[in-house]
Formats: sequence, structure tokens, C-alpha cells
Amino acid sequence: MKIDLTQARATVRELAEALEALDGTDVIERPSREARRLNSHTSRTLLRLAHLGDRASVEIMDVYHDFKLRDDPQQGNDH
Repeated sequence: MKIDLTQARATVRELAEALEALDGTDVIERPSREARRLNSHTSRTLLRLAHLGDRASVEIMDVYHDFKLRDDPQQGNDH
């Protein structure tokens, strides 16, 4: 068995690229339609970044659980 973290690595790479793109973004504080639009985009992007972090964690845990079941077959029969 080989541990395959391809999906998790791709997700982390996507997350890192998006973090780099968003880092240093100016928040527009004046009340205007353009400011609301840009700040809304930033808010959605931050939510997407949080989702990517969660997704990477789940992908890693999937690999971990697969490994544990193969490593200790008796543990898989307890459930």
C-alpha cells in the first residue's frame, strides 16, 4: 500500500495560491456600491478559503482512516 495524498496536495496548492492572491488586499471602508461589491467579493473569497482548508483536512483524514483500517483490520470490524 502506498499513501496517496494527491487530492489533499492539490487542494492545499489551490489554497496556497488563493491565499497568496488575497493577501494584502485593501478593504474599502467608504460606503459606496463599488466598496460593497469589492468587500462582498473578499468575503466570499475568505469563505472559499476556509472551505478549502476544511476540504484538505477531510481529504487527509480519509487517507488516515484508510491507513488505519489497513494497519489494524480488527479495528474496522468493531463498528
